[in-house]
Amino acid sequence: MKLRRTKHEGWYEITSACIVCGQRGWCRINKEQTIVHCMRVVSDDFFDSTIGRQYRHYLDPQAAPKTKIEIEVNRAVDKKPDYHLNRVYRALTKELPLSTQHAQHLRNDRNMQDEAIRLREYRTMPGPERYKVAKQVISRVGEQSDLLGVPGFFCVEGSYGPYWTMGGSQGLMIPFRSIKNEITGWQIRVDKPLLELHMEGAIKGEILEEVNPDENGNRRAKCKLFIQDKIMEVILTEKDKKECYSKSGQFVFRIVLRPGNRYWWWSSGDKLNGSSIGGPLPIHLALPYPCLKLWSVGETPDTMISCEEVWVTEGPIKADKAADALVKPVFGIPGVGAFSLLLEPLKQLGCKHVVFAYDADVVSTPEVEMALEQCVEFFAKNTDMTLSLAMWDISQGKGIDDLTDAGFLPQIARILD
Repeated sequence: MKLRRTKHEGWYEITSACIVCGQRGWCRINKEQTIVHCMRVVSDDFFDSTIGRQYRHYLDPQAAPKTKIEIEVNRAVDKKPDYHLNRVYRALTKELPLSTQHAQHLRNDRNMQDEAIRLREYRTMPGPERYKVAKQVISRVGEQSDLLGVPGFFCVEGSYGPYWTMGGSQGLMIPFRSIKNEITGWQIRVDKPLLELHMEGAIKGEILEEVNPDENGNRRAKCKLFIQDKIMEVILTEKDKKECYSKSGQFVFRIVLRPGNRYWWWSSGDKLNGSSIGGPLPIHLALPYPCLKLWSVGETPDTMISCEEVWVTEGPIKADKAADALVKPVFGIPGVGAFSLLLEPLKQLGCKHVVFAYDADVVSTPEVEMALEQCVEFFAKNTDMTLSLAMWDISQGKGIDDLTDAGFLPQIARILD
């Protein structure tokens, strides 16, 4: 298990797979390895932080992780204020293009208009020689020190001294805008997500390397598996589930090779002079794209569009598309448990009615349903805003963007007056 020290004494960020949710990033574990603060698996025991709601999960001390612990050296610096991030990120947009591949994805797969794509300032994270981009950004903003504390940028020790470059995987870059039209962060829709092993039961394993795909184009990887007292190396194929049962029919183990997370924050918290995207996490305010021509940096949008009713969904592209279809301001949050980050921005916008438009499976996913219940409780305690839930049949589309693409609108159910 790989850990990184945090600012909180005795707590570590889990940079490998979380023991509770199985995903990487944001979850934390205490020094004694008895408590996990998970960002994704909901529990009744929680607290709100600058990165959203964190759920406490208590581990059995007798069954504490027995894997080798690797603690990374944290060489990051604190994140700069929003106005500084915006100045650097706006300079970055002038240096990065949007690739033809990513433009076609937005146009054909996301059904977005060319003008919307242009105004929303999506970009493409390039491959090698990113230091050249960082150098051009520095020439625009003035000083090398201006990149210090800006997530995504970090310093490298080179043969001729230190120089600035950029982290992150290749992919589509999606900007997060504050309520003052400041670009305060980016997510990357990774072109080729890393493969991961998903395991249940009496099995452990690790990926050694990705190998050539099969004749159908499915990705494959050479893996080392530990089954009881046996060690074996096998080639696993993407999404090809392997299961084992005893002669009596009892479940022994299950393993499947899957692509990992598609969306990642553009961050550099594990790099020299880099910075984490958290503290607080960005949330994204999407407006109908014609408004972007009129929205000045530093100003809230309530002078050009009514913010008395604001919608909320999960993810920035989904929010962008919903804003265009509904002609409403829409917040895109980084997860259903991040609703506490909305409170102050909603108050500043003068919002009176919040409509949550989570995916259609919200009522059939216990963890999401619990998060929604906690959301209602949180807003009831901290504000007098009215809350509603947008609902539709999943056959019409999973997300609000799928629904509106199909020509439908959701039903609105009041959940808090």
